[in-house]
Amino acid sequence: MVDELQTPGIQGIPLWDDNPAVVDLLGFDAVVAPVIVAVGMPKLDPLTIGIHGPWGGGKSTVLKLLAAELTDERYIVVTTNPWEYDNEADVCGTLIAQIIGELETRFEEDKGITDQIADLLKRISWSRVTLALAKGALTMQWKIDELVDAFTPKPKQEPETMAGFREAFGKLVSGLPNVERVVVLVDDLDRCLPNAVMAALEAIKLFLSVEKMVFVIAADQEMVRDAIAASLGSSARSERFAGRYLDKIVQLPVSLPRLALHEAEAYVALLLAHNECNDDQFAALVSHCVERRKQCLLPVLDELSGLEYRPSDDTLRLASQLAQGLGADRVTNPREIKRFLNAFSVRRQIAEARGIRLSPAVIAKLLLLEDRYRSDFERLAGTPESDRRQLLTKWEAWAQEGTGEPPNDMSEESKGWAASQPLLAEEELGPYITLAASIATVALAGLMGEELMELLARILGESRAVRDTAMTELAKRPAEEQRLLVSSILDHCREVEDVTDTIRSLVDISKASPVLAEEIASGIESRCYSRITPASALDLGGSEVPPLVALAKRLVDDPAADAGAREAARQFFEEGAS
Repeated sequence: MVDELQTPGIQGIPLWDDNPAVVDLLGFDAVVAPVIVAVGMPKLDPLTIGIHGPWGGGKSTVLKLLAAELTDERYIVVTTNPWEYDNEADVCGTLIAQIIGELETRFEEDKGITDQIADLLKRISWSRVTLALAKGALTMQWKIDELVDAFTPKPKQEPETMAGFREAFGKLVSGLPNVERVVVLVDDLDRCLPNAVMAALEAIKLFLSVEKMVFVIAADQEMVRDAIAASLGSSARSERFAGRYLDKIVQLPVSLPRLALHEAEAYVALLLAHNECNDDQFAALVSHCVERRKQCLLPVLDELSGLEYRPSDDTLRLASQLAQGLGADRVTNPREIKRFLNAFSVRRQIAEARGIRLSPAVIAKLLLLEDRYRSDFERLAGTPESDRRQLLTKWEAWAQEGTGEPPNDMSEESKGWAASQPLLAEEELGPYITLAASIATVALAGLMGEELMELLARILGESRAVRDTAMTELAKRPAEEQRLLVSSILDHCREVEDVTDTIRSLVDISKASPVLAEEIASGIESRCYSRITPASALDLGGSEVPPLVALAKRLVDDPAADAGAREAARQFFEEGAS
């Protein structure tokens, strides 16, 4: 999920960033409200709540909204993100230290409490030192008598051990004055490497019998389960254990609702509308939507006459067009919606800079064709300009009549796009199509340079040895260059008939740079999911990369996937379970 308010873009282009939202445009108050109630129920003590949803579905935003609601002095709220420190030697210790550190900040003037905290921090510090020594991470010169003493087992009551930590922490929390709950908001757990996921969950387990403790874990449930299983080794028992382990920790699972089409239309309209009004007018518009949701009135952007500002009819039509055109897999994901809107905003600016005068609705429809039906767009772009109007006329007539064969080998899937408004046959599209057809190549060459272009060619090459060497080089590149190459490879999926080798390259990149795995899985899903081959299904399933394994598991029962890929995935996971 991303911040709902647009930020100034290049030369005034409205763009939206990728931060958790501070304004609720999606009706997440319906999710936040019961969580707030659960946090305040004394009988549910201690408590762990799971906020479940897919990548980009709004989990981080829900945590942000929860933090904004839990401002009462009765609550101490700790926000932690294990993904930010999952490369550290002691993820468990770091997470615990964050919680204790927040208590120390809150009660820094209370010596009795700070003394207890100092005792607990000794335990955490000792845990980290011994682990670092065992891994050879410390290079300090220890005296031999100190080293012997360091590794001599201590009695359980000694403060330097972790034994008794839970009891000591429970005593600390129970004595906190005027505090009813310590609420820990855990974000991005599903983005961590498997061992870091386990370490974070082990830290949480330490607190599960400590009264007044509440954990809210925002994560894709299946990815966390896969990470638990991967940390234990691939077997049927590890997968069963992973499910039971997570179910034991999370007492109250809360799944984010899928974004319905009418909500997606309202969401896009609100994002676009903020460019047309001031902050006070926008706040009033959002409040109007909140009230209509509470009264179960649809659409939420209706009966606007009493407001000082209402979105223009053009904005509402454009929002409807974009929401319907993006398709079910994208329209339910707020992050994907924002990414498309950013691409649309930039494309409009480029077109205007080139003197191309097309309405936003026309540009949006053409960008949807380019984004969702790339082969159809390429056929349209490859048609001589003198013949394009005739092609579009036939294409739109076929789509509206719903009979016969699509013209010029256009795909059956493009029927809904071709039938939608605005119709394009009478538009002067030549300059824009020329621009759109060349923009990917121009942008790629301008951003990547010759060295990265050459590395991309080697990654996509046929020689396994060359590709392996290229992967090693890629892993050493800065993160922004890695993402640029991944984006280019994902675009390449649209340009080839057989995506097997391309997906294999993406699997290799995920192994070399796990931080990109989630982005790669999402890209494969949005660009070439229906064309995943049996070989690619096996590559994904055997990758041992949780987001890719999860994608392979989806194939098994998904009628939208290739039949051969479904069967390959089914056999792979059945054999793994046996």
